[in-house]
Amino acid sequence: MKPGFHGILSLATVFAVILISLIYLLTISVKLGCIYIVIILVANPAVLYSYCARCRCREDACSHFFPGKIAGWLPARKQGPYTFGDYLGTALALVGLLGFPQLWLWQNKALFVIFWVLLTAGLLEILFWVCPECKNDNCPNCKFTSPEKPAGKC
Repeated sequence: MKPGFHGILSLATVFAVILISLIYLLTISVKLGCIYIVIILVANPAVLYSYCARCRCREDACSHFFPGKIAGWLPARKQGPYTFGDYLGTALALVGLLGFPQLWLWQNKALFVIFWVLLTAGLLEILFWVCPECKNDNCPNCKFTSPEKPAGKC
C-alpha cells in the first residue's frame, strides 16, 4: 500500500460518519442540521489546532495526509509534548462532533449501528495501520502502538 492510504481511508470513514449524521439531522430538522454544521465548522479546526498543529510530522510526513496540510495553514505552534490543554481541546471537539448526533441517531437504530460500525472501523484503521507508521513520538498512541520504534525525525 502507498504511504497515506490507511490515513486517508480512516479519515474517509470518519467523514462518512459525520456526513451520515449531518444528513440525518437535516432530515429531522433544518435547525438541528444547522447547529451540527456549526459544530463541524468549529470542532474540526479545534482538533487540527489542538492536536495536529502540535505534531512534528504535520508539514511533510502526516500519516493522515490532509490534516497535516491543513494544520500548516493554522497559526504556528511549538512542536513537542502534548499538554493537558491540547488533550482537552481535542477531546471537547470530538465529543461535540461525534457526541451531538447520538440522541437522534439512537432513534434510528440502523443509522446508529452504521455510525458506530464505521467509526469503530476508522479508529481500528488508525490504531493498527496509521499509528504504527507515524513518527510523532510525542503522541501517546505512538508509544502504545510501537513501543520499540526509535524516536526520529519525520
